[in-house]
Amino acid sequence: MKKIVLSAVVLTSSMFAFAQKAPRMETFQDLVKAPNHAGPVESTEKSLGVTIWSDDFSTPANWTIDNSGQSGIDFGWNINNVSDGWWSTAGINSTSGGNYAELVNGDPTASPATQALNVVYKMTTALPIDVASLGGSNQISLQFKQYGARFNDLQEMFISTNGTSWTSVGNNSDKPVLSASGGAAYSNPDTKSLNLAPFLTSAPTQLWIRFQWTTNYPNSATNPNVWITYGWYIDDVKLVTNPTNDLAVTGSDWGSAGLHYFQIPTAQVAPIDFTADIFNGGVNNQSNVKLNVNVNSGTFVGSSAPTSIVSLDTMTVTLATQFTPAATIASYTLTRNITADSTDDVPANNALSDITFNVTDFIYARDNNVISGSTSNGTTGFETGNLYDIYQDALLKAINTRLPNGTSGATVGTEIYARLYSIDPTTGDFVFESESAPLVLAANNLNTNLVMELDPYVNVTAGTTYLAVVGSYTSGLKVSNAGTSPAQTSFLLDGNDIVSSTLFYQTSTPYVRLNFDPVLGTEELEQVQQAVIMPNPSNGVAELQFELLNASDVTVSVVDVTGKEVQHISMNQLTNGTHSVAIESAKWNSGVYFVNIASNGTVLTKKFVKK
Repeated sequence: MKKIVLSAVVLTSSMFAFAQKAPRMETFQDLVKAPNHAGPVESTEKSLGVTIWSDDFSTPANWTIDNSGQSGIDFGWNINNVSDGWWSTAGINSTSGGNYAELVNGDPTASPATQALNVVYKMTTALPIDVASLGGSNQISLQFKQYGARFNDLQEMFISTNGTSWTSVGNNSDKPVLSASGGAAYSNPDTKSLNLAPFLTSAPTQLWIRFQWTTNYPNSATNPNVWITYGWYIDDVKLVTNPTNDLAVTGSDWGSAGLHYFQIPTAQVAPIDFTADIFNGGVNNQSNVKLNVNVNSGTFVGSSAPTSIVSLDTMTVTLATQFTPAATIASYTLTRNITADSTDDVPANNALSDITFNVTDFIYARDNNVISGSTSNGTTGFETGNLYDIYQDALLKAINTRLPNGTSGATVGTEIYARLYSIDPTTGDFVFESESAPLVLAANNLNTNLVMELDPYVNVTAGTTYLAVVGSYTSGLKVSNAGTSPAQTSFLLDGNDIVSSTLFYQTSTPYVRLNFDPVLGTEELEQVQQAVIMPNPSNGVAELQFELLNASDVTVSVVDVTGKEVQHISMNQLTNGTHSVAIESAKWNSGVYFVNIASNGTVLTKKFVKK
């Protein structure tokens, strides 16, 4: 067994310790030029609370702007009623109308691109706000309307009580990246609400508000890609009093040993935990706070131990009893909610979505089967996939994947593979276990559940975590995404050498699954058993020899790296035994070709090099 060591910052997650890097930086090739990818409208504006101060940018002098030495309407903040950036022409759909603030940083689609580097753009209230004289206390929230999309941006909000020292109170890093691989723009408008009470000890007599933009990747500040922005629009800024009772779910999770699965083989069923992070953003302390879970309308009902949460505190609550599905094929729907003794003034911000998953016969899936975008890596090879915990020993035969088609899909003719690594629980080393034969993508391989058999099969062992990936050594591979993953559980390897390449975690879940189907491989006695091309490489005629154990029809096709077929041979009613056919390459261009031997619905692929 080949052992491959990946060394980096080590942390604990799921069953093991492993290394990780920051999320992947988007490249110019990932850029989406159209502004029509708005996400669903989800208003988080509090229904209660009194507005004590507001500004709708009708008076631009109410704000001071620091555009980091840049000049011109295409750089930094501007306040007017015209959309000045390259990405959107419509501006923000704010209720007040008139002026709004807009952040721009050049045009990355121009030739040459014009984005400014090493800039921090700031927009700040010109005068301090006297919250105390307005009848407010420290129990206030900052609310505003916004529109835009995130690429490699850090869009941040700050406050100050002295005009000198500044405290970050929020950002938009929770928003998905909009790129050619997927994601979405913000709702137009999106309402952002930030509770300022955790940052204020009393009602301030002077409070400044700042909106700030820079790159989210300061260590790559010389790379123009990190300074690309679609733009950021702000309008209708308010300070409102906080509600009396307001529990908010700031995070939630479910799964076995830290990983959640939407398809679980009967042999890998394990107890499932449920947790939620609950923030008390109201004025009053809250008692008898519980997380409640109901499975299939009463098949299982559980709650966390009741707890009290004081105002401005956050508690993590966990279901007191784990839920263990039966080891039989079935579908489960989980309903979750938060309850307390008081009536919540803003129930929308503690709502938890329902979860549906399935216990299956042999498929193990981290993705939710709802395709949304894809993972790619520009012009270079890469691997992408998910972690899987094994609870019972089993024979793993294949890795399943799904690749998008269409103009923005995977490229026909790209050679891909599937690969499995185990992870040493002590050292965090990645250990190569097995991989599939290479597959040259054909049109019928796209937008379908693609089964890639491992050679050899792998006896996966209980208590071990594995990383299943799909990869390519060249450009052209795109892997469909479906759902989201907790940080450091789904990955993109930027390159194909796990020692020297960079490993990024991604929060979109690649459609990369484990397949324990016992039927896989049983048809091999009726198929091609082995094949060899001699000589290889060759600059003329080469001979392909293959063996059949049973009589069958055989088709041999040769394609180049673009997927173009250069030779096709049909052989009917071949008997069992050894057969041969000439590969006539004399007139072909030098390079790599793929010889596909098809029999009884399966294909064996061999690589051939023309000198």
